[in-house]
Parts: sequence; C-alpha cells; structure tokens
Amino acid sequence: MRFALTAVGTALLLVLLVVRFGGAGDFVAAARAARPAWVVASFAASTVCVLLSTVRWTQVVAAMGYTLPFGRALEVVLATWPLAVVTPSRANDLLRPLAVRDRVPLAAGAGGVIAEKAVDLGLLLAVAAVGAAINALWTWAGLIAVVLMAEVVVVTLVMARRSWLQRLPLVRRRPGLVDELFAAMSAFGRAPSRLAAIATVSLLIRFFTVVITHTLLVAVGADVSLFQTLTLWPAAMLVGVAPLTLGGMGTRDAAFLALLAAAQGGQGGQGAHVQPASVLVATVGYSAIATWSFALIGIPWMIRETLTVSSSKRET
Repeated sequence: MRFALTAVGTALLLVLLVVRFGGAGDFVAAARAARPAWVVASFAASTVCVLLSTVRWTQVVAAMGYTLPFGRALEVVLATWPLAVVTPSRANDLLRPLAVRDRVPLAAGAGGVIAEKAVDLGLLLAVAAVGAAINALWTWAGLIAVVLMAEVVVVTLVMARRSWLQRLPLVRRRPGLVDELFAAMSAFGRAPSRLAAIATVSLLIRFFTVVITHTLLVAVGADVSLFQTLTLWPAAMLVGVAPLTLGGMGTRDAAFLALLAAAQGGQGGQGAHVQPASVLVATVGYSAIATWSFALIGIPWMIRETLTVSSSKRET
C-alpha cells in the first residue's frame, strides 16, 4: 500500500510539473530536441558514479579490516540497484551486507553501510549549504546548515552513548554485536586518513552527479550555467533524499526549478530566459539515466543474488 501510494504521488507530482511548465507538448518537444551525444556523455558520467560508489564501499570494508574484491562489490551494487526505484532514500543499499556476509559479518556490514551513508549525507549537506549561500539563498542555506549540525550532534551522541544498546535483550545474547555495528565508525576514528579518502570519493561522486545533470541540460538546450548547476543541484538532490516519492522523482525536479527561480530573482532577473520545460526534461532525464537505466542493467545480477540467497537458506 505504501509503495502504491508513493507511486501514485510521484506520478501526480510529475504530471503537475509538466502541466505547470508548458504542458505535455513543450515537454515532448524539448525531449525530442535532445542531442544524443550529450545524453551519452551523461550516461558515461553516471557509470563513473556507479564505479566510484563501488570503490567507496570497498574502502569502508577495508577500513574495518575485511577484504572485498572490486568485482564482487560491483556485482552486489548492481544487484541491489533495481530496488532503488521502489525504496526511499536508497534504503536498498542496506541489502548489500546480506550478499557479502560470507566475507563481512552481517552486523559489521550493515554498520559500514550506515557509516558510509552518514559521511555521504554530511558532505551533501555541507556542499548544498555552501551552494545556497553562494547564491544568497539564506533561508535554504540556514535550514540545510541546521540539518547538518543535527546530523553531527546525533552521530556524536550515538558514538558516545552506544553502551545503552548493549542492554537491549537481543544484543545481550550477542556481546560483540554492538562492536560490529560500530566497527566502521571506530575505524574512522582510529585512522582519519581512511575517512578522508572515503570523503574524497564521496565528493567526486557529488561532482559527477552535477556532470550528469549539466550534460542533460546542455543536451536539451536549457540555458542554465555550469555555475548554477554546480551550486544549486546539490540542494535539489538533498530534497530528493526525503522519502516522499520514488527515487526522489518530482521533489528533486521541483526543488531545482524553485532554486533556479529564487537564484535568478536574487540576481535582478538574470537568467529569466531559462525554459522550465527544458529544465524539467533534463531533471527527469537524470532519474532515467542515473537510477532507472542501472536498475534495468542490474536485474540479472539481482535475480542471481536472490537465487543464491534462497539456496543458502535452504541449505541451512
């Protein structure tokens, strides 16, 4: 029921955006005018993001003292990708530890994914806040900064007061479970250089998400500058993280259009010639290329991993 409601809400929001910004005719015309070479470049940038995401995961696992070959990690990343279109906020990544539990203890693997996401979210918040501030969008910048500080406080408190978890009935039966869950965070504390390396890869991923979007904007002829995409798209991505629509579709698009309008208004109307229909085609194209295309590519790996897990359960 939740999935059905989310899917309907996503479709309604996208239809509302298309109607609001020129109607289906303008949207289809802008999509047909897209230049294939730039669309291919966007797909190439998205491929780089997938590969970098895999590298980052192997770095987190290595920080905890385990070995995960890149090839195996990539298979699992692709296998869990199809679920990204039906789960909020990339929660599908929490299934990755299940596929590699033969190499990394399940609790440690889950804790590693959570730590990886915490680092990535913190960097996205920081980049989005800076971008909003550069464009003098002080309300956006302030709200994002507050969320960033809240994340820092929560992570700090959880790390400092994790002993309360050991009193839970399920955890008491497994004394080492808490240490496994926090293995990644503890490793980052002991070796800040590893954290710096993982943060660097996350920043590269953020950069290439901008490349994906801007190449699509160029493909459809949307007159949006690289500076605007670089400084405003991270905040739109942040809105898309909210578990309101499938894969952030609709909310991310609306946020980027609103940010562009606000930034242009603050610049005395400069850039008012930007065509919203073209921008909308590019942002919807981002979802199609960065999420849906790799969801289709990952289906064979998902089927194989599902069969492997089912076979392992039957054997045990």
